[in-house]
Amino acid sequence: MTTGFELPEEQEGPKEPAPVAPDDVWGAPPPSDLPPAYPPEEEAPVAGAPPTQAELASPPASVSAPLPWESTEGVEPGGPEELRPVDLVRKWILDSVPVLQPIELPLQEAQGCVLAADIVAQLDLPPFSSSGMDGFAVRANDVAEATPQNPRQLRIVGRVAAGQQPDATVGLDEAVRIATGAPVPAGADAIVPVEQTSLQGEGVLVLAPVKEGAFIRPAGQDVKAGGLLVPRGRRIAAPELGLLASAGFSSLLVHPRPRVAVISTGDELVEPGRPASFGLIRDSNSFTLFGGVRDAGAEPFLGGIVRDDVDQLRETVLGLAIRADCFISSGGVSVGERDVVKKAFFRRAEIDFYKVAMQPGMPQGFGMIEGKPYWGLPGNPVSVFVSFEVFIRPALLKMMGRHDILRPEVTAVLETDVGGPKEKTVFARVRVTRLGGEWHAASTGPGQSNLISTVAKANGLAVIPPGTETMPAGTKVRVMLFRALEDDG
Repeated sequence: MTTGFELPEEQEGPKEPAPVAPDDVWGAPPPSDLPPAYPPEEEAPVAGAPPTQAELASPPASVSAPLPWESTEGVEPGGPEELRPVDLVRKWILDSVPVLQPIELPLQEAQGCVLAADIVAQLDLPPFSSSGMDGFAVRANDVAEATPQNPRQLRIVGRVAAGQQPDATVGLDEAVRIATGAPVPAGADAIVPVEQTSLQGEGVLVLAPVKEGAFIRPAGQDVKAGGLLVPRGRRIAAPELGLLASAGFSSLLVHPRPRVAVISTGDELVEPGRPASFGLIRDSNSFTLFGGVRDAGAEPFLGGIVRDDVDQLRETVLGLAIRADCFISSGGVSVGERDVVKKAFFRRAEIDFYKVAMQPGMPQGFGMIEGKPYWGLPGNPVSVFVSFEVFIRPALLKMMGRHDILRPEVTAVLETDVGGPKEKTVFARVRVTRLGGEWHAASTGPGQSNLISTVAKANGLAVIPPGTETMPAGTKVRVMLFRALEDDG
């Protein structure tokens, strides 16, 4: 959360324009070298500092030589450094986080997870031929000339209900009464619907002919034994749950949902529902992050509010390590005297603190604690939301084995002027609507990073690339949608 010194975070950094990223910042597809959705063969890499454009221009002398940004040696907290382009920081983070090792989960708990191995049918689906109608199982040749005026009379020799085995076979001029879903008795090759029959004594009159195979669901009609049911890498949703249940699977090998510890830092914070005396503010960041993590399909839990105390923060994070697969904290990564995140973890040489050429959300921290990803975000609430959407959400999806890790985009016409610092990528909060066959985007309020209501009113982030100070109304802009338009009441 805020430390009292963070409001000007967008004005920090060098005055000279930062290098412009080579590609469009948000709309680029996922990195081509993203690992596939199965467990890595090696241990998770330890994150170093993200690359700068200058460092990328001077590649290492040999493949085995360490890359320039793989060491934080000699970097001091708060020291001068270059602003990092958004797309390079995101790629560095995605390259650093591991895909979680697969585990076996009960079928109902696997919903939303990504399958870690192909699943093949062990038996035909359905496993036996069954009736698609209530009626009579017959031989098609016996009723080929049946009409209402000249019905064909058959002898009823048995009956079979769903879930039962037939108690008779069908011979010449015979029929077995059958229910929908019941196994077709031997000898029968068609079903006459009950509506096309009339009972007469111990027999049945068939009033219309049926073709061979009529109203019979053959064994293996859905999937043959040995056929692929669900491929590796598929996210398990309702259709997959139904298919796999019908094939007899009660558990699945999937990449689990990351367990994400969410922490807020700051002496000024109180929990929602408690009185906030003058000078105190309620912790909103924990709940913004909690909702974002859950919406992404991961499992968040609140680690509480940590005061501006270096030892307490370190103990809190390390104490949560047994429960968490990764950590997110907000506050304490800027330049204030009491920025405890830097002080707690910088000397461990595991977390790198840097500045991203973006607004909002310039100061950031990322690295590994006990081999698990840690994100340190600024304290202002809009900075937290935007940083989560741009960097953390895609990383969580990768950890779950997903490949569709980016938010959907539309190209929209701006209804208002939108801009910001020329040297940064600006993520402007907008509300997208459909008008006259085009998408339109209107700003939801001022651009200050403490105005969380502007996010609640928005359904997208308009991406203003570096080098553009203002995009005037009428300009087409790329918008990252973070809310389904049908949910935007």
